[in-house]
Amino acid sequence: MIIKNIKQAAKEVGVKAVITNSDEKIETQLNRLTKAGDLPIMLISWDIDFTIQFDSHGFMDNPRASIVCLVLDKPEDLSKVEAEDTAEEMAEIYKKFLMSLHNIMKPKTKNGIIPITNAQYKLVPRHGIAKHSGVLGRFLVADEITNPCL
Repeated sequence: MIIKNIKQAAKEVGVKAVITNSDEKIETQLNRLTKAGDLPIMLISWDIDFTIQFDSHGFMDNPRASIVCLVLDKPEDLSKVEAEDTAEEMAEIYKKFLMSLHNIMKPKTKNGIIPITNAQYKLVPRHGIAKHSGVLGRFLVADEITNPCL
């Protein structure tokens, strides 16, 4: 369900989220996926690692998914200033995305579990051959749990 929730949160902030294929280079996928109407876009690495822990009573806590993503747009021109401005705009979208995902996941987590932790991002004003601009983001998100003893 985590992928569905990420796509929903991205859509709420006006971004199309795409899970990338780990067998192909990210630049190849980015060039194939980014048409003018698809930008900005969020690429999520398919290699999602999950961590599972148990509470003191032996019940499973919400599994934590480690997410790596790129949120990218194409600057209007290739100037340094335009690339930096676009990267900063994508940083704002990334932060709004995290807030949206937090709101989606909050009711789906056990009491006391913080839905999103360790969120961070790096500005990438010129990424790949096509010189997209944006952010490289990483965060941990609590996945839904089907254990009836929440």
